[in-house]
Amino acid sequence: MTDRDIDRVGRGELAAAATLSIAGLGLAVGSQLLVAAATLPLWYVAAAVLGTREQAILRVRRELSSNSGDEDGRSATSDEITTGDPGDTITVRTTVQNAGSEPIVDLRAVDGVPEELPVVAGTPRTCVTLDPLETATIEYEVELRRGDHAFDDPTIRTRDLTGTVTETWSADAAGDDAVRCSPVVETVPLGGGTNDYAGEVPTDEGSSGVEFYSVREYEPGDPVGAIDWRRYASTRDLATVEHRAERATRIVCVVDARDSQHRAATTARPPAIELSADAAERTVAALVAAGHPTGVVGVHENRLTTVPPGTDPTTRRQTSRLLDAIRGSERLGYWSPFRTATTNSIADIDRTLPGEAQVYLFSSFVDDESVALVERLRAQGYAVRVVSPDVTADADDAATRLAALDRGTRLARARAAGAGVIDWDRDQPLGLVLRTALGEVSRR
Repeated sequence: MTDRDIDRVGRGELAAAATLSIAGLGLAVGSQLLVAAATLPLWYVAAAVLGTREQAILRVRRELSSNSGDEDGRSATSDEITTGDPGDTITVRTTVQNAGSEPIVDLRAVDGVPEELPVVAGTPRTCVTLDPLETATIEYEVELRRGDHAFDDPTIRTRDLTGTVTETWSADAAGDDAVRCSPVVETVPLGGGTNDYAGEVPTDEGSSGVEFYSVREYEPGDPVGAIDWRRYASTRDLATVEHRAERATRIVCVVDARDSQHRAATTARPPAIELSADAAERTVAALVAAGHPTGVVGVHENRLTTVPPGTDPTTRRQTSRLLDAIRGSERLGYWSPFRTATTNSIADIDRTLPGEAQVYLFSSFVDDESVALVERLRAQGYAVRVVSPDVTADADDAATRLAALDRGTRLARARAAGAGVIDWDRDQPLGLVLRTALGEVSRR
């Protein structure tokens, strides 16, 4: 708690002037009543300056709760810090109690909301009168942005009954004081595109896996442990047992970073480019952790920025830097560690992709270029999964309603081309969307 700043309103001069004016009028008309009344302003000032007054005593407590709940399988708190996805809302309840024995006739409080978090519902301030032990609750909602955010102590201001003495200070708030917005997807379902790395996606070929695949005739050089000894014991014929091979899936996360992706649902919401980069970052983290070589391609107006698929620390660092650049619209100069090419980004994107890769496309589909990209990738034989944040919601004007209809048509065209499509409603947690919309691990 900070020291209290006490401000006594300077009404003494005004009271003195009023006293002289009333007294002069009383003497002029010969009225004793007016002369006596002239002393009232002076008594008023004296009571404010000399009167005894007990300082306000407050108890303040703040509670944070995630409005996404546990629907996406994650706890709303981690190490006593409330967590959530970018774009999720957090409800803040700050309770102020008069812990003193005297009423507070004029209490004003403003909660210490982090500057980076916009208030989207309610208000973080209040003005009330509190009797002893009475409480008042400030309730509002903030929308999450990436990073860790700390709440400041509420600012309190009280006035006395006369309105001449004001105290201002920051009151210590017990309870929650921070929120974290840097979640990681635990699992991301995979399709069937694989490469020659060992991994977790089953394939239709025999190898030294764990699932039975077939029995074939023994060939010289086959491992002794692969021989079907039970068959040999009964028939004296040598045979070799093969198990189903399991391969890793090579993934490329394609992030639409063109100018059209800077559109947002409302001025208080993050733009599509930020949502897509966040979703791609979470997907990359989950896939790399599972051992799948994963890369990123940023599709700009006239260039492509690329990090080839991999699982090593260098790939992870470069992927993080590329997505940060896309999210923050940072310039990529000669120092960039990424592969940058000036090109027709839509027409030439398949030149940057491994032939057997699966593609995850992150785009808001607010123009036809995103559909052209899906159709081109499908024509080249790539398995495509679309994650499309909806930035046409939360508005009721005719232009936005028309844009929403056009976007729905584009997503339907992407489905018709053979792509799996997630229409990401921002009221749904991304972790839940990824698990329910992409399906289970499928066979090649």
